[in-house]
Amino acid sequence: MMRKISAFLFGLLFLVGFGILAYPTISNQWNTYRQSRLISNYDNVVKEMAEEDFEQEWEAARSYNQTFEKNSIRSDIFGLEESDDIEGTAYWQVMNVAGDGIMGYVTIPKINVKLSIYHGTDEDVLQTGVGHLNGTKLPIGGESNHSVLSAHRGLPSAKLFTDIDQLKEKDRFYLHILNEDMAYEVDQILPMVDKDDYDALEDALKIEEGQDYVTLFTCTPYGVNSHRLLVRGHRVPYDGELASTPVDTMVQAIQNYYMLYLLLGLGVAVLGILIMRKIVRRKKTPKEGRIGSTPGVKAEAIRENETENETENGAVTENEMKIEDMEIETKNRKEGES
Repeated sequence: MMRKISAFLFGLLFLVGFGILAYPTISNQWNTYRQSRLISNYDNVVKEMAEEDFEQEWEAARSYNQTFEKNSIRSDIFGLEESDDIEGTAYWQVMNVAGDGIMGYVTIPKINVKLSIYHGTDEDVLQTGVGHLNGTKLPIGGESNHSVLSAHRGLPSAKLFTDIDQLKEKDRFYLHILNEDMAYEVDQILPMVDKDDYDALEDALKIEEGQDYVTLFTCTPYGVNSHRLLVRGHRVPYDGELASTPVDTMVQAIQNYYMLYLLLGLGVAVLGILIMRKIVRRKKTPKEGRIGSTPGVKAEAIRENETENETENGAVTENEMKIEDMEIETKNRKEGES
């Protein structure tokens, strides 16, 4: 009994430990899959749009950007309270063609990132994707434009901007907005800006005349989040360098989910071993029963042995009585003759 309890506890501890170790990988792969589905849905909606639809969306976005002249991170430009819903603002209606709050997506090839860009930086948004920072220009490109995109790093549940510190000057990232693909080349990296130094932050995120900037904005260091990491890029011509063949797409999908496939394969292997072990045990049980390991069979064998012993004892007693009678008869005959 104690052996069974020990084996159960060992198995339970193994599963708990394996779950803790596997959680970040499984959760990140799930988020990657979810993001790929959202991006695919966005692309499908865009493909169904007509040319006049694009013109209306671009015009609405430009008109929105003209409603303020400088970026601000000190106050809410919507005038919303914490309890108010961003979905009730004019901002939510702009560049929201799929109706799910996604205005496009960002691709960073060097660190294998492809994430949806959402309206606003609500915590629910930052747990799974990239948020457009409230108070900065929309990411639609153009002169005198500076948009800021924010995401978490170091989360156990999703990779997001975790590896953004690996970017160097001249690296490129890309925005996919409506029917436009825009390329940005990194030209400035500010690795440690104090989160409470609003003057330094606003200076780094300011709009410069004639420039087209996008800044990737995140917290640093891991778990401390006392500072901000800012990676800025300026617009450069896009020459279709992200175009890929179906084979490239398939290889990329395998690379994205390789760890998920590995864990799934491991799970199937463990399940197969348990099933085979159970089958082998079932095959062994009847044999063990016939040799007396099963209580019912063992009791029956004992009863059969007792019956055989009783029969043998009975036969021995009867033979002894016959021999004794013969001896008495022989004795009486001798006495009569004498």
